[in-house]
Amino acid sequence: GMVARVLQEDVSILERALQQAGRWHDTYWICAFAVNQHAGICGGNPNHDKDPVLDVEHPTCDCALPKSFNTTPPLSAGKSISCEMNKFDAMMRLLASRDAGFAQVIAVDAKFDLFS
Repeated sequence: GMVARVLQEDVSILERALQQAGRWHDTYWICAFAVNQHAGICGGNPNHDKDPVLDVEHPTCDCALPKSFNTTPPLSAGKSISCEMNKFDAMMRLLASRDAGFAQVIAVDAKFDLFS
């Protein structure tokens, strides 16, 4: 889209637009970029889950990346310390505690297939 093109060609255009809109200092934490889900989900698909759009089984890989699940020791309050995928609620609480104007943006597909 337009933002991707501007980022590739001249990021200063986007910077000026954000400054003019008064949004230059807004901060966004994007879960998909901040959490390494590959460290937990790439090694297996025990339930043979399928992509809801393509109707093909999610592939697995044989990478050597150590896997951390919610119950992988060591634990704190019953949850794995090394697992990144069980920290969403804590991250939302932390961000909200540091910014009175904190809000969440949730992006999903138009048919909500993401939740199926």
